[in-house]
Amino acid sequence: MSSPSPTARRRVRTPGAPLSREEQRAQQTWVDGAEPELPVRSTPPQRVVFHLGPTNSGKTYESLQALAEVGSGVYAAPLRQLAHEAYAKLSAVLPAGTVGLSTGEEEIDPGAPIVCCTVEKAPPAGELLVLDESHWVADPDRGHHWARLLLTGEYREMHLISAAEALLLLKPLVADAVETEVVNHKRLSRLDVLPAPVKPQQVRPQTLVVAFSRKTVYAVAAQLDRHRTGKVGVLYGALPPATRRDVIARFTRGELEVLVTTDVIGHGINVPATTVLFAETQKFDGTELRPLRTWEAAQIAGRAGRYGLTGHGSVGVLGGVPGLRPVASLVTAGASVARGDTMSDLPNRLPRLRPELDDLGAFEPVDLPEALMRWSVWARTATRAQAMTPDDVSGLVLRVHALLPMMRGPLAADLFTVWRLVNLAIDHDPPRKVRWLALARAALRHRAGLDVPGELVLPPVPRGTTVQEYELVAAQAREAQTLLRSFPGVGGLVAEDAARVEERCAARITELLPEAIGLSSASRCVSCGVGIAPWFTTCRDCGTRAPSRSSDRRPGRSSGGGSPAGRGAGGRSPRRSDVGAGGRSDPQAHDRSARGRGSDGGPPRTDSARPKHRRRGRSGGGPAGAR
Repeated sequence: MSSPSPTARRRVRTPGAPLSREEQRAQQTWVDGAEPELPVRSTPPQRVVFHLGPTNSGKTYESLQALAEVGSGVYAAPLRQLAHEAYAKLSAVLPAGTVGLSTGEEEIDPGAPIVCCTVEKAPPAGELLVLDESHWVADPDRGHHWARLLLTGEYREMHLISAAEALLLLKPLVADAVETEVVNHKRLSRLDVLPAPVKPQQVRPQTLVVAFSRKTVYAVAAQLDRHRTGKVGVLYGALPPATRRDVIARFTRGELEVLVTTDVIGHGINVPATTVLFAETQKFDGTELRPLRTWEAAQIAGRAGRYGLTGHGSVGVLGGVPGLRPVASLVTAGASVARGDTMSDLPNRLPRLRPELDDLGAFEPVDLPEALMRWSVWARTATRAQAMTPDDVSGLVLRVHALLPMMRGPLAADLFTVWRLVNLAIDHDPPRKVRWLALARAALRHRAGLDVPGELVLPPVPRGTTVQEYELVAAQAREAQTLLRSFPGVGGLVAEDAARVEERCAARITELLPEAIGLSSASRCVSCGVGIAPWFTTCRDCGTRAPSRSSDRRPGRSSGGGSPAGRGAGGRSPRRSDVGAGGRSDPQAHDRSARGRGSDGGPPRTDSARPKHRRRGRSGGGPAGAR
């Protein structure tokens, strides 16, 4: 039985269970002729090639070769760093002016025949599309951009790069293709598992050490810097893109021998690393603290032994760092997936569909909350038999509700302006919501012809402060760029002004990083000196002990004193239970930017994730229960 044509699919009612009363009302409340339609393209692709396989198997290399041969098209990826990497590779083999770059933060010849970009910046049509890390189509935060591009992108040819497990997710999105081809790739270099943990003094050059928070990255780097002073670098999501590129370039040239990094390194970034060591094997994913999945461990482990850059690779765990207990069996399982020996546990989530403004049937900004929820009910029904699911629009509704109270008098705005504001790619999660609201108010004031102080939009470059302060200002400058590209002139500024502030912050961070690594505190209790996890400052005993009384005669309990370093309270020797225990002193330790997700989004989370609370005293150094 032949499938209906794309045009016919628009009006096909989904068979199956009868509609609920709520769904029936949602279907009947659309104005005649204004009912939404599932996204389709008018011209299907002539050819779709699936490049499937583990890391380091030549998937991206072959796709870029095809793009260079055609000479016209788009390379789209989830990270700015990947877009830069493809831009550099293609620029090295093609004539000047042939390749452009478009990442939202940086534009270089965006009208060139070939454009390397982030997925959000990909044009809707072209000759050939190379879509890297295509499994991101199921990401709950950004996957709707992948889904929209695959469902509606009018390209003559598409090359989709992903792990083999994602084929079942991707194939239905391009079911209208005239011809499809599946190319299975095998890993091009060997990947061995180290038989025993590696101690800090044993770490060799060309090694990546992986941790999952900014604090842990610096704590581990400080431990390693003692043995390779000045030769250890750090890489994490909160660093400005220019600083990240500089760190990667220094590691590639051999100026840095060891790179301590978050999982940002696992998303296709290629560096000459012979060894990958896991300092920890669990991460906070924005919802819960959990062990790595094997597909996540494989993405990271696969950075070792890149074909054409080094020989074969090795993967293992780093031991000897107080408070961190990586699980070797999880790393072994990840290495097996990275070699292509076993299938991964990539979550089987349906791609997300998010509405466009034209889908909502709204006339005024005040209509948006109801229109979004009505669309959500309609979409649940319309996608029942489709290879997709509606995106959660509650975040958009919350943004609209936050804007409506301020849109009075001169700050009243039209529907299109409000839709642009609620869709700005600026974090809305607390505490970043305050920043988004301030930028939105500034845009509304500018639109009304009212004065907007420039420093409200773009803070000045700090002077003589810490790396973290420069990171904060650089992040605010990137947010200002996002606003100013949609609303130029706010505060008398343009996007280039914000880019210059970010560049200056990045340059200063690059200067300060070596000193910041050297000055990072060891992972020890500030009261008794026992080893603890890097995100704590006190052990369990010191963090939960009742305040001392004047009659208390035990040693080390006075306000000005303390137990000798390396001994527990009251002079006792440290207990095993002290490791990784204690009260948290940094409430930001697990926020998204601190844990390495930042603006890069990070790998997809599971839909079934639920907030979980750690038992008091857990260090987070290994999977729950692995003690």
